[in-house]
Amino acid sequence: MSGKVYFISGANRGIGYEFAKQLSSISSNTVIATARDPSSSSELQQLSGSNSNVHAIKLDVSDEKSFEQLDDQLKDIAQNGIDVLISNAGIAQSYKSLLETPKEKFINHFNVNAVGPILLVKALYKYLQKSQTKHIAFVSSLAGSINEFIPFSTSAYGQSKAALNYAVKEFSFELESEGFTVIALHPGVVSTDMFNTAFSYYEENVPAVVEVLKDYETLTSEESAKRQLKTITNLSKEQNGKFYDENGKEVSY
Repeated sequence: MSGKVYFISGANRGIGYEFAKQLSSISSNTVIATARDPSSSSELQQLSGSNSNVHAIKLDVSDEKSFEQLDDQLKDIAQNGIDVLISNAGIAQSYKSLLETPKEKFINHFNVNAVGPILLVKALYKYLQKSQTKHIAFVSSLAGSINEFIPFSTSAYGQSKAALNYAVKEFSFELESEGFTVIALHPGVVSTDMFNTAFSYYEENVPAVVEVLKDYETLTSEESAKRQLKTITNLSKEQNGKFYDENGKEVSY
């Protein structure tokens, strides 16, 4: 866990911010934390301002041009490579059934949740290659599991996470010979702003979903990040291509 260079996308709030905060508590780590607009994230600004090992940089995973600006921001931080990529940035704004979900909602979710992480790996590949560690962890969701299908509709969100899961399997296959270890993670049911917005919608419009959610433990962002980091920081090559829940238990795609 210590003495590594970590790159975390979507670190301005919620789980991503907690990843950055917890990893930065070890002074030998270097934490590269991204946000669409770092200057507007007071928490991230405070974290980077009080910890010299935290570097807040700009990245919008939905904008292909944003990836072209990474090299200029990384040249003085990651010249020796990146050890661990935590692809965390994502959106969850799809609560209705397939028949009620507009095309634009699908496109937006696939762009951010599935295509964005692929472009991120492409942009950081040369930095990851320099490391002996070569670990990539994608924050996915059980909503994207076909075999573990959760019993309510998430439409564009679930489908985009299923597409992400396929990319995880594909990366694990394509990069294994180079020494990479690539996994997918379910963060648990986490009381983030995104989850609370969804919960309010379900509470008002689909109360049956609220009943289903009662069967799941609800975690804080801090606890979710802590549990996921236990898996991320203890990865072995044997775990390549696998999908884990927040407790480190392997789950089915």
